[in-house]
Amino acid sequence: MKVVNPKQIALFCGLAFLFLLIFAFHFFFERLNSDAGYYFFHAVNTQWFHVEHGRFVLILAELLPVLSSNAHLPLKAVAILYSLNHVLFFAILVYLCLYKFKNYNSAILIVMLQFIGIKFSVLTPQFELYYGLGLLIFTFANYQYFLQKSASLTATQIIKLGILLILVFTSHPMAIFCTFVGLAIFFLNKSNKNIWILSFILLILYMAWKKWAVSDYEKSKFDGFKNALEFRLIGFFNFEFISKSIKFLMTYYWDCFIIFAFGIYQFIKGKTYFKAIIYLVSIKMALLVIWLMFPPETMGRYIEQVYFPFVFLVCVWLFEYPVNRIFLLGVVLIIVMRASGIWETGKTFQKRTQQMANFVEIAQQPSGSKFFVTEREMGSDMYEKGNWSYGFETLIYSSMYAKKKVSITKDEDLYYNQNHLKLQTTDFLFRPFEIMPSQTLNQHYFKIEDGNYVPLIKP
Repeated sequence: MKVVNPKQIALFCGLAFLFLLIFAFHFFFERLNSDAGYYFFHAVNTQWFHVEHGRFVLILAELLPVLSSNAHLPLKAVAILYSLNHVLFFAILVYLCLYKFKNYNSAILIVMLQFIGIKFSVLTPQFELYYGLGLLIFTFANYQYFLQKSASLTATQIIKLGILLILVFTSHPMAIFCTFVGLAIFFLNKSNKNIWILSFILLILYMAWKKWAVSDYEKSKFDGFKNALEFRLIGFFNFEFISKSIKFLMTYYWDCFIIFAFGIYQFIKGKTYFKAIIYLVSIKMALLVIWLMFPPETMGRYIEQVYFPFVFLVCVWLFEYPVNRIFLLGVVLIIVMRASGIWETGKTFQKRTQQMANFVEIAQQPSGSKFFVTEREMGSDMYEKGNWSYGFETLIYSSMYAKKKVSITKDEDLYYNQNHLKLQTTDFLFRPFEIMPSQTLNQHYFKIEDGNYVPLIKP
């Protein structure tokens, strides 16, 4: 079977990113959903990088909005650049893999990770692990490139790899697991001892740092995992759970089954049975970790992101094994189907944006800048999609399109933890669990009037 030539691979990558760029431009506001809008707001409000839990890779996700907000570009332009930032970052990685490293498999793999197993979270594209695992493939490709030039690494090369691995390791704990799985599959021999030594040193430093600087969020996640490990593990071995898990994966990750089958075939064909065992065990371990915290029942944006390490590990064999035309054609068909689903998701969330626009228009008439709406006024589906981010998303939207900047929150957020009693007239309900003084808002982009929260639509 003929191996795909570099020009065909470059065409495949170019068309894939053309779609992503069009999507990112067309649905730029929808891509400010929940966490993406949260980080965007902070980056623009402070005109500096906003990093939490030590996940420094987010600096790369916020580069264009920080630069453009400091240049005082219109907020709409800043938001468009933010949306494009997420595409251009991976496009640069793919370009370097194609034309500098000549590592065509890495380029294909990075492209696949933009589509495989993704539908909802394309509207929250700043997810740290997307950046971390994309960088991990780039790091492996960079390391192979160094080895092609010399059998040993120079001090400069070690520093470059160290910086990349620090960004990978700090992006998310699962990125560390994926790193060592990749090292075990592709770099398990004596000639690669430098990358192993470097990775273990960084792992020890990371663990020491996290013991000293762990955030409350990370601690609660770890405690939840320990509790789940104690009470749920035994449930993984009954027939009902196994059948439910297979049905869940077949429904939402049908493409992963296809890629998994190709991967197993390549391991068997190459008689690399030990690598096949590592591949199988790592996928199973990733699923067990996921299922401990999130049993295979429902799907949504957050759950989809939780499953991303599983998607990565299913696809990771492609880093080393040759790609033929049949496989690439299969990948193209998968991406076309995934792209269709991604586009439909964007259209669905445009309805949310339209309702937000209607509310902002209504808010232009009464006095004041702070309002709330009820489930009856939004509708149950839109109320749920409103999410905890509705208050600052409406502020962002009105700051782009309306004469008067307003914040419209859901009534359940207003009454959450008695926020309605805690809020002062000089406060802004940023999200249900965070009240901000209005004076902390960037006056160039987000200035709102003092006052109480009042119903947007009078009874």
